[in-house]
Amino acid sequence: MRLIQQPIPARGTPLLIRSPEIQRLLARLSSLHGGLAGLCLALLLLASASALHASTKNNKTTGEQKKQTEHKDNKKNESQKDSNALIVSAKEAFQKGRLPELERLMVRTQGHLLAAWPDYWRLKLLLGMPGIDAKAMKAHVEGFVGRHSKHPLKENAQRDWVNALIGKNLWEDASKALAMLPDTLSGPQIACAKAKLGMLPVDNPFEKGQFASLAIGQETSDACIGLVDQLAKDEQVSLAYLRQRARWAAQVGSDSSHGRYIEVLRTQAKVQDTHSRGPDPVKTETLLGEILKTARVNSLSSLQSYKNHRKSLTPDQAHYAAFAVGAALWQRSHNESWTMMLEGWTSLAQQPSFALQIAGREAIRRYEWPRLLEIIAAMRESDQVEPTWQYWKAVGLRETQNKTAAEAILVNLRDDFGFYGMLARESLGSTIKIPTPAAVTLTPADRQRLDKDQSLARSYALVKAGLRGEAVMEWSAAMRDRSDTELIQAALHARSAGFYDRMIAAADRTRQEHDFSLRFPVPFKETVLPAAKENAIDPWWVLGLIRQESRFIPDIKSSVGASGLMQIMPATGKMLAKNSGMKNVAGLHLTDVNLNVKLGTTYMRQLHERFGGSALLASAAYNAGPSRAVSWRAALPQRIDGAAFAESIPFSETRDYVKRVLANAVLYHAVHNGGVVPSLRQLLGEVLPD
Repeated sequence: MRLIQQPIPARGTPLLIRSPEIQRLLARLSSLHGGLAGLCLALLLLASASALHASTKNNKTTGEQKKQTEHKDNKKNESQKDSNALIVSAKEAFQKGRLPELERLMVRTQGHLLAAWPDYWRLKLLLGMPGIDAKAMKAHVEGFVGRHSKHPLKENAQRDWVNALIGKNLWEDASKALAMLPDTLSGPQIACAKAKLGMLPVDNPFEKGQFASLAIGQETSDACIGLVDQLAKDEQVSLAYLRQRARWAAQVGSDSSHGRYIEVLRTQAKVQDTHSRGPDPVKTETLLGEILKTARVNSLSSLQSYKNHRKSLTPDQAHYAAFAVGAALWQRSHNESWTMMLEGWTSLAQQPSFALQIAGREAIRRYEWPRLLEIIAAMRESDQVEPTWQYWKAVGLRETQNKTAAEAILVNLRDDFGFYGMLARESLGSTIKIPTPAAVTLTPADRQRLDKDQSLARSYALVKAGLRGEAVMEWSAAMRDRSDTELIQAALHARSAGFYDRMIAAADRTRQEHDFSLRFPVPFKETVLPAAKENAIDPWWVLGLIRQESRFIPDIKSSVGASGLMQIMPATGKMLAKNSGMKNVAGLHLTDVNLNVKLGTTYMRQLHERFGGSALLASAAYNAGPSRAVSWRAALPQRIDGAAFAESIPFSETRDYVKRVLANAVLYHAVHNGGVVPSLRQLLGEVLPD
């Protein structure tokens, strides 16, 4: 008796079982060995066929769901790109001063995560309109603050409001605005405005001259010029103080500020009748100002102008001009720079911070240690306490046989993980030790909380849009009051989201608890390490350079056109690609990680070889160009320590860059290379004149 003579497919039977061939096979199997074995085989085949059908159906469903999800993600990404493009277009309209275009774009970005930014840019343009009055300004600012009361741009808007009122000389309205704003709103312009308006507490109401220091170093600030004018009218400041303000305004290249100070000086000179005998001090002060303004834009012309007009100046003015012109010539590595500064040495205490720092760097380059100590003593206290000048003061003291005082300074510096903290530690005979990583994790609850943090989301979105300056502002405001644990958690969140620059920015802010693996990460190591090995250069130097160049943002582009992780200029990229045998060099995608790292590490190797294995000179050349590194080396008066060369680089960007890249390289070794830490001093080496 057959148990299964003719299988009848049920309604839900898989299509595979419904086929006539499979049905005949099942019937034949069921008749084998009295039907029992056949039945088992038939049932097994039936189960397998059903499972196969279910799997096929599930795979089909899963594939369809995956396609739908990918489609949704693609649409979301495209939508986000379109939205980001609107924000970028709004920024461009703001930069070009196109208010109608910006307002149209602002309407289209309503509800966008970054909607506050086009609104803020619009406010900036409105506040700068020539015909706008105080009432309209107030209405626009209050409208913005009402729409974005919890956004950090609120403070910017309020500060811009006060500055705009002061710029239009609407002091009564500025007083009302300041009275409405929180005391936490601060800054040099705000402080000068409050002092002028009598809104700051005073020890003695008849001695307002105590506020004169607020305007020092703020010579282009409208509020500080207003304060100085008021103090002059109240006879609370000297003519020497007014002359210094006018000179500093000229040295920073502000014609309008210099002219305003000259007018204040002229008024007070008439009041005090100081030019009853001898040359008119205001007239000659104006001549001095012209020399100083020329020095800002053309140091060679200012040198000639000084020589032409030196006899028309008073001795004080001539000495001041000589020093200022010498400081300007230093930017060109001119051979008369130091001579001119020495000629004007008696004006040392009257010079602005940047001129004193230039003189200090030239003294370092020349190993003029007594002169260096004299320069540092003339600096403002805020400059003297900077690690740079603390370290070189210690060197100067040590070289002038005051080793005890030098060591005390180095001890105070050694716990700092910056360039000079590391050099201080090595000077004391210690090596770099990385702090034990803080035991901080990112729990699911922490992640969920940070996922909802709008300030983080805005910063991420700004990075994606390529608006890095705005992203930094948002992130700094978001990190301002966070504890070390919260900062590390924010860094972990940024890492998981792929925003390595924000991760580093958060981790760098910790004070007591640290995680240096977040400060010095190794993204793209599968590309970077082999490329460094292929070019026989230190991979940690490469990573240190990338950290400084791009903060590991692959598609970043600079304002001058440099692209990608290693910030390669188009012309340099074409040259490197052509030399390596690549075809179609005109269409290089320099934001491609593999190509960018390949070309960047090749360039580092070439520079390293060209400069005799000096990572210091190669780093300087990578940033400023090989010809400049050659000229800086050629201008050396003698063989000098690598640290002295780094500090005496005339370009501030390159000077800071070199110090950071090489300090990064050492710290990357310390964090990732099994505790093998090279000496920063040895890495810097010595530099000989070429």
